Parts: sequence; C-alpha cells; structure tokens
Amino acid sequence: MSSLALMRWLEGRPERYDAGMRVLTCGRIARLHAAVAEAAVRSAGDHVLEIGCGTGTVTTLLHARGAHVTAIDQAPEMLEQARLRLPDDESIVWIEQTAAEIDRLPPSRFDAVVLCLCLSDMSPNERAFVLREAVLRLAPGGRVVAADEVRPNGWRGWLQRLWRIPQAALGWLLVGSLSRPIRDLAGELQAVGLRVSGAGTWLLGTLELVVGEREP
Repeated sequence: MSSLALMRWLEGRPERYDAGMRVLTCGRIARLHAAVAEAAVRSAGDHVLEIGCGTGTVTTLLHARGAHVTAIDQAPEMLEQARLRLPDDESIVWIEQTAAEIDRLPPSRFDAVVLCLCLSDMSPNERAFVLREAVLRLAPGGRVVAADEVRPNGWRGWLQRLWRIPQAALGWLLVGSLSRPIRDLAGELQAVGLRVSGAGTWLLGTLELVVGEREP
C-alpha cells in the first residue's frame, strides 16, 4: 500500500476523489498535474493519449493548453465525472477501456502519451506491456509523460516504508489489494527504447515525473 493506493477506494466515490487525492499527497497533486500537462503539450493542436484519466483533472489541463485529447479509463463512474468537468468538445474523445487495451488504438498517432498515477497499480509485466504499446502509439519524436509514486533512496525510502505501514492495513481492509511504488521509473521508460529527457520530484522524492522521448 502506498500513499496513492487508496485511489482504488476513492474511485468508487468519484465525487470525493479529487479532495481525497489532495489529502493523500499533502496538496502536492496540483503541482504534479500542472507539470504533467506542461510536459505533454508543447504546442496547441498536439494529439495526446491520456491513460487512466480518472475524473478528468489532467484532461482539463491538457485541453486548456490546446491539445486534442483521447482520454481512457476503465471506470465508467470516473468517466462520467470527467465528462461533467468539460463541455462537449470535438477535441476530446472519451473511451471506456483498460490500459492493456490501448493496442486497439492506431499506431504512430499521438504526440504524447500521459500516464499519471496509474502505473503503480500494475505488475511489472503489465507496466512493460503498456509502456511498449504506448511507444507504438507515438508519432516519431513523440513522448511518454509518466508520473507516479516511486521508491526514493536513502532515508527518504525508509521514511516512506514507515509511512506506509498504517496505510497498508487500511488499504487492505478497503480494497483487498496493494499497490507498490516503482523502483526505477526512468529505467522502465528506457527499457522500452525511450530517451529520458526530463524529470521532477515532489513529496520528499516519493512522487516522480519522467519524460521519455521516441527518436524522430
């Protein structure tokens, strides 16, 4: 269980999701979302695939920067909340499906693929598959923007482990499963052939943003 694993419980209560995430991340989530949108959209008209759009917070920021967004989520309740957030607009496409089903989408279509706070809910094999498929969805020179909970080194890592003990017990009772911080997010992007070009951290290094670029 991580500071973000209660997301699964909150997803069943989408009207409380955003407030819950602000509490779980000590208010850092807004900065992370803004950084994700800035890294994903470099110019108006970019085509962005957002995997795990949730209630549409990042979708709204991507749209505000002029992107054409294909937003997917497996939870219909979350998509309903996301649609309420944004007016009907031909620049946004909502799709109810899992991350593992992105192979249904056209290849070489997107300038950016965004994965915000969803990779840590996957197994290593699932992450590798989704990241490989994400690269195939990128146009040449496109980028994967991944933001998630990671395992920091040194004393921050030990502090995170202690912090997670009560959350683990609560999370297991609520959702019956645990998510795990990613040990090497940049390395996983490099493993699928991306060149890591940027990163940032928040919340004592436990939240990380990594940008990986596909070769032109």
